Amino acid sequence: KFLFKRNKTDLSNFTEVKRSEEPKLFAFIDEIVAETKTNFPKKVFLSSEVNASVFYDSSFWSMFLPIKKNLHIGMGLVNSVTHDELKAILAHEFGHFSQRTMKVGSFVYNVNQIIYNMLYDNDSYGNLIHKWGNVSGYFSIFVAAAVKIIQAIQWILQKMYGIVNKSYMALSREMEFHADEVAANVTGYIPLKTSLLRMDLADKSYNSILQFYENKFSEGWISENIFKEHTYIMNFFADKQGIAIVNRLPEVKPENTNSFNTSKLVIKNQWASHPEIEERIAALEKIGIVKPNPNIEPASSIFMDAPETEKKLTQKLFGRVNYPTENIKINFDNFTKEFEADYERESFNEAFKGYYNQHSPTNFSMENINSSTDTFENLFNDEIANVPRELATAQQDLMILENIKLGHYDINTFDYEGIKYNKSEANNAINKIEDEIKKLQEKLTFHDQKVYNYFHALTTQKNKTLEFESASKKYLNFDKKFDENFELNNQITEALEFINKETPFEIIRDLFESFRPLENKLKEELKNLINLPVYQNELNSELSKEINEFSNKHLGYFIGKEYKNDQLQELFKMINTFQFLNQ
Repeated sequence: KFLFKRNKTDLSNFTEVKRSEEPKLFAFIDEIVAETKTNFPKKVFLSSEVNASVFYDSSFWSMFLPIKKNLHIGMGLVNSVTHDELKAILAHEFGHFSQRTMKVGSFVYNVNQIIYNMLYDNDSYGNLIHKWGNVSGYFSIFVAAAVKIIQAIQWILQKMYGIVNKSYMALSREMEFHADEVAANVTGYIPLKTSLLRMDLADKSYNSILQFYENKFSEGWISENIFKEHTYIMNFFADKQGIAIVNRLPEVKPENTNSFNTSKLVIKNQWASHPEIEERIAALEKIGIVKPNPNIEPASSIFMDAPETEKKLTQKLFGRVNYPTENIKINFDNFTKEFEADYERESFNEAFKGYYNQHSPTNFSMENINSSTDTFENLFNDEIANVPRELATAQQDLMILENIKLGHYDINTFDYEGIKYNKSEANNAINKIEDEIKKLQEKLTFHDQKVYNYFHALTTQKNKTLEFESASKKYLNFDKKFDENFELNNQITEALEFINKETPFEIIRDLFESFRPLENKLKEELKNLINLPVYQNELNSELSKEINEFSNKHLGYFIGKEYKNDQLQELFKMINTFQFLNQ
């Protein structure tokens, strides 16, 4: 049934380029094609992404016939690397062109699609046999027997589905190592290594800009050139992390990427299609090929007019968005000024070394205050600043181990603190992590009390004790209200789950009536939030007006025998606004 189904790549975000438009880019690709001894791609596409990839449309015939692959180059990637780093990345992609295992990939993909559809997308067949079974009792005997046989076949196929996927993922990881080796032979291993280390920062920077413009959606702000902004933000974040700028780009080192990883849990992901970056770099260093005189020019130098190409791709990216108001194109200087202002407003002072980024102190006492001889530098040193990160990581590890214990993860072994465990021994590791979490929480509580005592003593010296105590009480009340609103949001989500299920009309009406007290509480808390001084400059007048209108009217979400979608959409928007205001 599903054998000849064709799977086409969505090209709506891509822009095809021709040799006549970008001769320098195509000459660059020609050079890589010659060095990797493979075929030129069928087509070349550009996008705004921080990525490059090989892709092709997959069908039944692609399992047997030669596949012409396309090359996709993200301008966000071009913006993040040097000439030789881009050459290494594309040589890696061209390394995939030469792999016969690409054929295996197409075969496995199509087999998986067929098996998946037989198992999970076969309602029409289920309906057919149900109709046959209802024709007569005679037919129902054979239908019942057929269903049992089909269920047995599906059970076998489910096992096959897992085995084939796991084997192919292992093969896919080996394909990545092979493609890295191809790249190392073209440019030496260093350009690929340095680009791999920078990718996380480049991706984070790009997504931060997208988030910035998403926050300005209601004002209709659009970028003039998102890639110029991307370069600036990469270097801005690098400066904040103490990363040096070399050849106009951040020189990210292994210690920079590992500085926030305090996990003691190691799980070999059998379902990952790519190896970890650390594994890839270790393999590259073993290859050890170094080429003289690397080209450290910006990768954008291979374009005829890079700024113009960047502007066109920026225009296409923002052109896909339907804005509620007339667009305002923001120039580079206004962007940097606004982005930095937002960053400073939403970030803690760097003097705290990130201590409060993942930790909200609430367990200190305002009554039993001891005199303090601590210094600010001792209270906020690198060692203590890392404790909240250690706690957050330990809590994440605990959640993963509890899922392993429940059988939600398909793994047999894992390492914790360098000791190998079978999944049946997960409880032993869970007990260790729970002890570690308890110690870290006690350490933070003790330290938060020391911090409070220090600032209390400081404000006493400056005759500002009352102001400090008042601010502390406001903070604790605000944190308590946040927890209450978080719980309210959970209750609302749970109460409205029935909307996504098939539910009898009379029950829908009863459930909406039961929801009214929560709706009234939502309205009350929304009005409280928009009246807080902290939000006065955050909300535009239109959103405040919508909140007030929502709070003062009665909406009918289900009338007669149908949902009122416009009123439901208004409710959902207010729920999302409530979530946003509580972030």
